[in-house]
Amino acid sequence: MKKYQLHTKTEDILKRFPALCKRLEGAEQIPEVPGLPRVLCLGADLEKDGACLAVQCGLGEPVSLGTLTRESVLSLMAALRARGWRCVVGMEACGFGWRFQRQLREAGAEALTFATEALSGRRKTNTRDAAALARLVGDRTVHGNTRTSRVVREPSPEEQQRRFLSRHRAQLIALRGKIEAHGRGLLYDFGQLEFPECWWGKKMWPRLVAQLTAAGEDWLREALEPQRAMAQAVHAQILELDTRLAAVAAQTLTLPLPHGLGQLTTLTACLEVMDWQRFGNRKQVGSYIGCAPSENSTGGDGQLLGQIDRQGNRRLRSLLTEAIWRLLRWEPGWRGFAKWGAIIREAHGSTVRKKKAVIACVRLLFIDLWRLFTARATLADLGFQGTPSATEPTAAAR
Repeated sequence: MKKYQLHTKTEDILKRFPALCKRLEGAEQIPEVPGLPRVLCLGADLEKDGACLAVQCGLGEPVSLGTLTRESVLSLMAALRARGWRCVVGMEACGFGWRFQRQLREAGAEALTFATEALSGRRKTNTRDAAALARLVGDRTVHGNTRTSRVVREPSPEEQQRRFLSRHRAQLIALRGKIEAHGRGLLYDFGQLEFPECWWGKKMWPRLVAQLTAAGEDWLREALEPQRAMAQAVHAQILELDTRLAAVAAQTLTLPLPHGLGQLTTLTACLEVMDWQRFGNRKQVGSYIGCAPSENSTGGDGQLLGQIDRQGNRRLRSLLTEAIWRLLRWEPGWRGFAKWGAIIREAHGSTVRKKKAVIACVRLLFIDLWRLFTARATLADLGFQGTPSATEPTAAAR
């Protein structure tokens, strides 16, 4: 793969791409329609070193420009804009953040971020993906087909910073679990099969030390102490994030919440969604969370639905799946449980049916949260009782 490190002036950068210049000159000979600037559709497959770029001029085949640095891409956008072209760049959502999209817009281009999907089949290369992205941009921009692929809503820097709190907390919890599992595996490896859960905790660690001392395994305690120190350090960071999230929740969550959903769960959902007004109907809400059924209906055999497509926010799916089991205890009158609660509560029922019922409840719960935060319904309308006041006895006390 060619990689260009361009240190040229903006007006000279186009000379490095003769194939592109030839296409541009041919298109510029056609009289321009007043009010409709000429459009260039670009596909950028981002990577660490830069972006593999492909350019589609009109309805022609995309031209590959190779891999350019980000600075070179921005210079190219400025040169094309100075030449009178409208530049629309499409790229996939990836792990390189959103700064490059903002830089493209500052350079005068338009940026579209598509949800990640298989673009070029089994023969996947950066060049093929860039050309496929350029075609997607052309389909949306030139032909006006807004249904092609899925454009991702880009968060603002402020939304990214707020969302970092909940996402970083989840990463730290996973890291703490790995450290705990490492120590647990060490205990198992040397025959210690019975020991306290959360062995690194402030209360459980003395019990484990006493157990190992009685068994004459002092060296094993010494081997576990570094693991315990790491687990406690990660746990301290989690507690600090809990404090910061509680402060954000006090400012953000002003509506009454279903009993058992919890401020942390609700706040995390709000931070992931960013703007509840972005959805226009309940189908868009269900699709965002990835709980819409897949479909393979052809011919005259009717509609054939499969498992959920999982083409959505997996963090919200996991979060609300846990919340369903809490709501089953504290909000048994919710309308979702009126439909599928009997299946979930079956003591010896089918596991597959229970999973399907839980996913159906997850989808409906997310839709109800959307209705709640967009003032389309109240807690009573949705069948929720709400969090009891401090003076009201809880269900367990009653």
